[in-house]
Amino acid sequence: MPAWFQSLRFRLLLPIVVVSLIASIAVAAASYALGDRWTADQLDSRYEAIEATLSEGSFPVNRQILRSLAQLTDTDLIAARNDGQVVQSSLDDSASLSASHLADIMDQGPQPPTRRVITIGDHRFRYGWFRRKSNVSRYGDDGPVVVVLFNDEKVRSASLRAAGLPLATGLSTVVLLGSIMLGLTGRLVRRLSMLRRQVDRVAEGHFDAKVPLGEQDEIAMLGIAVSRMAHQLSQMWQSIHRQQGQKLLHQVAGGLAHQLRNSLTGATMAIQIHQRECPAAKNAAPDESLNVALNQLAQTEAHVRRLLQVASGKQEADQRQSVADCLDDIRPTLDATASHWRKKLDWQITGDVAGSWVADGPSLASAIANLVLNAIEAAESVQVRVTCGDTIQVDVIDDGPGPTPQVADNVFEPFVTSKPEGLGLGLPLVARSARRLGGSVEWTRENDRTRFTLVAEITPPSESAPPSSSSTPSP
Repeated sequence: MPAWFQSLRFRLLLPIVVVSLIASIAVAAASYALGDRWTADQLDSRYEAIEATLSEGSFPVNRQILRSLAQLTDTDLIAARNDGQVVQSSLDDSASLSASHLADIMDQGPQPPTRRVITIGDHRFRYGWFRRKSNVSRYGDDGPVVVVLFNDEKVRSASLRAAGLPLATGLSTVVLLGSIMLGLTGRLVRRLSMLRRQVDRVAEGHFDAKVPLGEQDEIAMLGIAVSRMAHQLSQMWQSIHRQQGQKLLHQVAGGLAHQLRNSLTGATMAIQIHQRECPAAKNAAPDESLNVALNQLAQTEAHVRRLLQVASGKQEADQRQSVADCLDDIRPTLDATASHWRKKLDWQITGDVAGSWVADGPSLASAIANLVLNAIEAAESVQVRVTCGDTIQVDVIDDGPGPTPQVADNVFEPFVTSKPEGLGLGLPLVARSARRLGGSVEWTRENDRTRFTLVAEITPPSESAPPSSSSTPSP
């Protein structure tokens, strides 16, 4: 089947045109039938008028009278004797009128014009005949016979004229209506084609496709539904992508954490053996740097243990902790790292950090550490602002270049990174920690400085935990 036959434009236009044509033809046929009947009635009226004039008249019927009366009534008249002999005729080709013609006519008896047709010469006529009632001796006792002929071509023309106007009007209406419908269906098809192209884009994964609405009609409502579907598909795709990323993150974190835990165990045992057996350490005060190293190894091992929990699909129980204790756990390491890289690290702590508690201290410490280490690696100067009020807000500000435009919108998604050697796991872990703490994390770029803002909820302190004795200074 041709493609144009299956098009919506053809399917909409064809029934309208067909119905209009059928209606026009039906009206024309009815008009023709009515016109034919009206013409027959006109023939009867004219015949009766001629019969009334000639039947009762006492004047002789000569050629001049027949011609005059024929012109007035638009007919042809023949006067004949009872034996069929033509006496007078208004026909120009009366020579072709034979006695057999009159015999055929008169055999049927006097009658008005009927649909019976006689051919005389090159013309066809409808006919009727009657006898004159006046007694004119030159025509015999029975009076002459008068035959009235109506040109059949003119009769049919009158019927056709009656049908022609409705038919012409109907066909004009069909053409006009078809043109209007062609324009309307063309516009409708163009809008549907645009909608189909946008749906194809959505099917290809371009969920940001904009569907043109145009008039507020059913197609516009369909476009709104397609836009809503595209938005829902976008959300579903992001959710699936996030779930797949988290699943892969769990697998990678589990493998890395397992290897790192073995290394941490070996390093801790080496330092402890060094403390016990090193000759220089005997009978001497404990080396504080070794204690700091052991403390950092213990914290790192705790983080690794939490990573292993994540990889196994489990979640370690929350450990409520004050903000001051969280900062005390990470500041020495971060300060030492900044000093080693010769970067400037400035801390500004505002509010009651000792009296402000979070639902899970290791999550807060890990998130801050990740943000600060990223800033130290990318910038020369880093400023950390910790504010405790209705919520806990941590702002990490640096003078580095910030995320590249290619990853700017997805920095918190797993495996999104602009670092050649990076894995893209740090910021996703920060976002995960923020959600666990009932808060959020976001970033902005203003005045050539990059700001990461971490917000966490404040929770009541643990009833079993003693008041924090931390003396974290506020520079």
